[in-house]
Amino acid sequence: MTLPYRKILLFLLILVAILFLMNLWMDKETYPHFALQYREAFDPKVKADVIIMGASHATHGVHPRYLETDRVKVFNFAFNGASPVFNLNWYKKVFQPNHSKPSCVIYGVHWVMFDGQFLQRKFEQDSKYFPFQFFLGEFGDFRTFNTLVLNRFAFIRERRQIMPRIFKKKQPRDVYPVSRYYHGYIPFETKRDLDKGDLANPKIEPGQVKAFEKLLNEFKREGIRVVFVQIPDYIPGRHSSTMESNMELIKKIAEERRIPFLDYETGKVTEINYNRDYYVDWAHLNGKGSEAFSKVLRDDLEAHGFYQYWSRAKDG
Repeated sequence: MTLPYRKILLFLLILVAILFLMNLWMDKETYPHFALQYREAFDPKVKADVIIMGASHATHGVHPRYLETDRVKVFNFAFNGASPVFNLNWYKKVFQPNHSKPSCVIYGVHWVMFDGQFLQRKFEQDSKYFPFQFFLGEFGDFRTFNTLVLNRFAFIRERRQIMPRIFKKKQPRDVYPVSRYYHGYIPFETKRDLDKGDLANPKIEPGQVKAFEKLLNEFKREGIRVVFVQIPDYIPGRHSSTMESNMELIKKIAEERRIPFLDYETGKVTEINYNRDYYVDWAHLNGKGSEAFSKVLRDDLEAHGFYQYWSRAKDG
């Protein structure tokens, strides 16, 4: 082997070694609940009778422990940033083939849910959590191939965390205490400015609405009962000119499909909506807030007879 080729080979070996070590360093779980949620979906251990779906307001807002009974198990499969398009893909590709059919889905609806700019998570971005055979099976869609493969590597997936890690800035995993994780739920523990009054004017994207309707059709086809729950926002912390029209669409879907809708944002407003000690920001409850809300939700579900229905469903 001539000298230039040896130098090239040496350079490539050093480069591979650097990338390998960098991948090990970067492959720390930023959001510890994601892997645990996917693990339960692909290889169920809890085998929940009732599942929670939605986005981050549901992930951190509904605590399964407060909804469970001796006979009914609950698991929170709401993912941060999950739009209806994401949830439809996840349900059909991951949950449906691997998990037993639940008796009920508690869907955490929200008036921002149909705007893909607010909820940007893509299914292929989660390739890190896919079992290898499943990962290979997703290669068929060339539109998502690059994202699917690149997100498998930590030094690419976590590239935005390089500088914060070098300078020891607070990491996202520090605000999601894994010691308090339970059945897909994890508290969100940080503090942001609740006084600035965020302006949020989400759009309604037809593609997201269509995906949501398809997901609801899947539930109906399988005989799964659905409950819409809108987790409370911190009302003084946000302003919106589109909230009312977006809410009308959600209410319309619920009415047409005869889906019970427990609305703690524009319907049943409680002191939780105004207690700043319960919130990380205007849209997300913290651990204390989620516990307070989950107790309210349990009482309302019980008052509406859902626990009786779930018990009968479990008995077959």
